[in-house]
Amino acid sequence: MPNIINNHTGIPFQQLTIQAAVNQIKLDYETAIGNGTQASTIRTSRLIKYVHNALKSDFLNNNVHPSLINPSKEYLHRVINPPARQINRARRLCDKELKLAGFLKTKRQDISIIPNNIHIAPQQLTVNTMMNEFQDIYGDVFTESILSINVRSQLSSIWKNFDTLYERTFAEALNLHQRLPNMVLGEVYLIPVKEYTDASTVGNMVFSNINIGKYIAAFQAINSRVNQLDEKFKYERCCLLIVDFDRAIPKIYNTSADLIQDGFLPQGSTISMVGLDYQNFVADILNIYTARFPANTFI
Repeated sequence: MPNIINNHTGIPFQQLTIQAAVNQIKLDYETAIGNGTQASTIRTSRLIKYVHNALKSDFLNNNVHPSLINPSKEYLHRVINPPARQINRARRLCDKELKLAGFLKTKRQDISIIPNNIHIAPQQLTVNTMMNEFQDIYGDVFTESILSINVRSQLSSIWKNFDTLYERTFAEALNLHQRLPNMVLGEVYLIPVKEYTDASTVGNMVFSNINIGKYIAAFQAINSRVNQLDEKFKYERCCLLIVDFDRAIPKIYNTSADLIQDGFLPQGSTISMVGLDYQNFVADILNIYTARFPANTFI
């Protein structure tokens, strides 16, 4: 598989399709179970990086310049023109996930797409929360102009952690939208239709069906934020990346009809995957961004 190289830094990321990403997740996860290292594999976050790289690849395929996809140092040369005293600090931050300030806290963003015509304008925040007097290195205009995508996954113990992870998901959108209501936020959440169980061993993966309909309904409730007056806990576009790993080649589900056909939703179900699919995610969120910020470009 080829690498995309940022010209200024030489820092590569592996170009992947989403199918190649989930194939690799299955291989690595099941190998880790067989080696008795399941927990450490999850903690390293190596698995979810495959989805990060697939998303970055899809942004490239939708004509986003690689220098504008963060983490990357290269966009510093194209976008940011800070005062001299701030250049070194900004450069240190640009090769990491951007740590953006919201209404209540700062949070690193998994993938940030930065338009090439917006500049940093540092400021001191004055919100009446714990962020009061916080020195924001980026400023309102720059931060609100970022297209931010966060990526999560869970492959086992799904119901045990549902409430906590779901609350965290919509709280993070609320945190940023409360300060910056026009910001375009995306969420990609990888979930299996059958979770891996503790009974899994090398050569014998044991799966258990989950109530996927509950997840679809939950994510529809925080999806499709239409403008700055809409609920701030919503995302402009969510993706529920639903995968069946109980196959030699994992299957990605983009429609309710496919889930019904394979028995994961009941016949006659009215639960809809429209607007939650992966195959249209990148194009959809770029269109949303362009409609909201028509003067900004990612070329």
